[in-house]
Amino acid sequence: MLIVRFNLAQLETLFWVVHLGSFRAAAQRLNVTQPAVSVRIRDLEAAAGGPLFLKGSYRAKPTPLGRELAAQAEHVISACDALEARFASGEELSGAIRIGVADTFAMTCLPELMRRIEKRFPRARAEIRVDFSALLDASLRSGDLDVAVLTAPAPSPLVTVEPLAPLELRWVASPKLALRKGALKPADLAALPIITNPNPSHLYTSIMGWFAAAGVQPAHLSTCNSLVIMTRLALEGAAISLLPTAILRREIASGALRVLNVSPRIAPHTLSLAYRRDAPGQGLRTLARMMQELARASDLTASRAAAGRA
Repeated sequence: MLIVRFNLAQLETLFWVVHLGSFRAAAQRLNVTQPAVSVRIRDLEAAAGGPLFLKGSYRAKPTPLGRELAAQAEHVISACDALEARFASGEELSGAIRIGVADTFAMTCLPELMRRIEKRFPRARAEIRVDFSALLDASLRSGDLDVAVLTAPAPSPLVTVEPLAPLELRWVASPKLALRKGALKPADLAALPIITNPNPSHLYTSIMGWFAAAGVQPAHLSTCNSLVIMTRLALEGAAISLLPTAILRREIASGALRVLNVSPRIAPHTLSLAYRRDAPGQGLRTLARMMQELARASDLTASRAAAGRA
């Protein structure tokens, strides 16, 4: 009996046709001709024993067999990527690297990251964008960023996501406000001036969800796009704020900011590293590992124990 085996080129072609929705787009992504894509899919259908795409559809819509095989193809491609990253020798990056980072990572890790990029990839030019995680996520999925450190990235077949660390969040205030030391409920904070990131930031949605769950609304909520300025306003007693403790170690240790005892606490956000899977070569994966190591050796993780004792 003749045994027909799948090959990686066929599986990769199926993956991109399914996720891009057309043979032409897959051909452009793989840098091959459209007839070559058609041949690969035809050979794969012969090996799989049935049609992989519906006939007569404007877009390339997979059959149930096509969807099942595409899902398996994604696992195979991921495994091959991991092997290549482990053993490949070509790890250079050159030209522009589009890096997106949330404020928290920028304040704790960005200077050292810039130094390491300069040393490891001397031919590369870092293009840094500091923004809200929701906006970084959209830019990463659309291909406007190569790699990002952010919270709550949406699942995407084009992006690899690796958790970095829980990002502890605490309500903080200046001692000047003389708030009581007992447990504070959402209703106790609702009348106070609050400063946070604007919508659609995850800090904003966390705060609004926390108050809404208690059936109250903050009366004086202002927004600012900078954690540095928000911290400054909290230090001066102009407002209270929900902030990552990773950026407040000195202020909390010195007593310049007080961690409020609130109930219930707001769950930590998960800081993640996400990067495009379709980037050529292994340089981007090397950069991702560098960013991962840097984050895990920084205040992002060192602050977790301190936050737990607050």
